[in-house]
This record gives sequence, structure tokens and C-alpha cells, in this order.
Amino acid sequence: MTLTLPETKEILDLVALLIDEKPVFRPGQGWDLTQPEPGAYITFLQGRDNAVEGAIITDLAATLYIGGKLILLPEASLKDQFQSGEADEPVVEALNEVINNLRTLYNNIDLNPHVAPTQTFPYQVPGPDDFVAWVLNPSKRIDYVGQTAFGPAALTLIAP
Repeated sequence: MTLTLPETKEILDLVALLIDEKPVFRPGQGWDLTQPEPGAYITFLQGRDNAVEGAIITDLAATLYIGGKLILLPEASLKDQFQSGEADEPVVEALNEVINNLRTLYNNIDLNPHVAPTQTFPYQVPGPDDFVAWVLNPSKRIDYVGQTAFGPAALTLIAP
């Protein structure tokens, strides 16, 4: 059974609670997952027997916005990371903590498998024989986009 994605309001409300402000994200057109920009990250959602049930992908701006807000980093520090093309480890860990909280939304949906996030990894386009090649053609996808201090940001939720 394919993972059911949480409702937009639930996602945005939980992110708002965690970062202590109304998030900039709204449903919209995300980026082409075959053409990642530097600094994109992916966190897989694993179910029983470590089966991959879904994933959450962020571009660099979304990673810095979410993770940076959670740990209250100054905007100047986040802009420096954006310019470098990579988020510092504490920001990535903070993003992973937000995703860990988001998984509760998945787990509260009837008939969804119980999922837990993996570590957050730099996003790489999977090859055709990769066990996560479905990332490039998911059966379910929703993108949340918004304008941050670093430019446009995208948060993408997918399921195989």
C-alpha cells in the first residue's frame, strides 16, 4: 500500500510550532528531482523491515530555513552557508529533528505503515537500478514552496 501524505494544514501547523513562526511554504511547483541544485537533502521514511515507504526532500534554502530557524541561527550565518552551497551539520541535524516530528503526522493516518526517518543525506539523483529509483517518478508528490532570505525554497514529500 502506498503511503498517504499528511494534509497541508497539518504539515504547516507543525512546522510553525517547531520554528516558532508561520512558515513561508505554500503548495506549489517544486524543482525537477533529476536536476538538483547543490545543497539539496533527502530523508527517507522507513517502515517495517527498513522498507523505504517515502521521503522528504529539501533544497538548500528550505534546509537552512527550517533547520536554522529551529536552532535560532542568525540570518547572516545561514546566508554564509547558502553562499557555500552546503548546510552545516547542526542545521542538517535540526532539519532531521523537524522531519522526525513530521513523521508523527504520517503515523496518525489510518492504514499508513508506521514510519521513522533515516538520517538526512545530501540528495543524489538515483540511477535506474537503484532501489530508490522511484524517487524520480513517485506515485504521490506534494511540493511546498516559499520565499526565504536566501531565495526560493522547496520542501517535497513523496511516496513510491
